[in-house]
Amino acid sequence: MKILSEKTNKYYKSVEECLAAEKEYDEAEAKKKAEAEKLKTARKERANEVEDAYKASLEASKHYHDLLDAFVKDYGSFHMTVHTGNLNPFDSFSRLFDNFF
Repeated sequence: MKILSEKTNKYYKSVEECLAAEKEYDEAEAKKKAEAEKLKTARKERANEVEDAYKASLEASKHYHDLLDAFVKDYGSFHMTVHTGNLNPFDSFSRLFDNFF
């Protein structure tokens, strides 16, 4: 007589062998589910970190523009030498453009 497991879809020679295989299968499924949940949680945490950094960037940009506006109001103009590179705040367009291609 052969025993068919509905969980593993395999045939076994005895009930004990079938139950042992189903137990292994359940443990593997539980481990897989726990790993997926762990990855989901890590992804959400990193997404929140990116959103927080974006908000901080917007706040820093607003602070910069407020200071610049106040300076121009007091002195008429503002001159600054801008260097190219990753930290150049005026290079946002090229970074945005680079991300699409």
